[in-house]
Amino acid sequence: MRAHWLVRVGVTGLTLLSSRPAWAADAFIRFFALQKVGQEISLTGRFSRFNYKRQFFERNDKTGEVRYFDYFGIILIPTRVVGSGAFAQEANKQDSVLFLYPDEGVVKDVPEEGEDLWFTGTLIGYQYGISGITNSVFSGGAPYILLQHVSHQPPPETPPPSGQSPKE
Repeated sequence: MRAHWLVRVGVTGLTLLSSRPAWAADAFIRFFALQKVGQEISLTGRFSRFNYKRQFFERNDKTGEVRYFDYFGIILIPTRVVGSGAFAQEANKQDSVLFLYPDEGVVKDVPEEGEDLWFTGTLIGYQYGISGITNSVFSGGAPYILLQHVSHQPPPETPPPSGQSPKE
């Protein structure tokens, strides 16, 4: 009886690990773990813009000082990312990125929902810190990016970091 239970658990675990969304989420996490806060990142994929302000905070790791500010945002489920290297995947709801912008003028021509635009900004942090995105698949750590501009054209691609090739 115990061996039967162990086999069932093993098969279930193997099925979950070999599923496409689990591997995609793992590749998403690995890609963003290699990115540096402060660098420019461009993404495209399905997005949804919210039209009300939320409050965000930024904590200085050295001093512990917390700064609160209001922002508007766009939640994006990326299919293509260009940063330190490039990454492509199928849309996966577990992988999301939050673009922040303090001025609605930045997105005046952007519809509330869509998927054919490129968003470029500066990586400013991760929800739950970097450990929130690197600890495990589906951990819920979302990268925060300060939106600089929106374009219909993809950015020029950068070469991948040594030893890593972009996924197409």
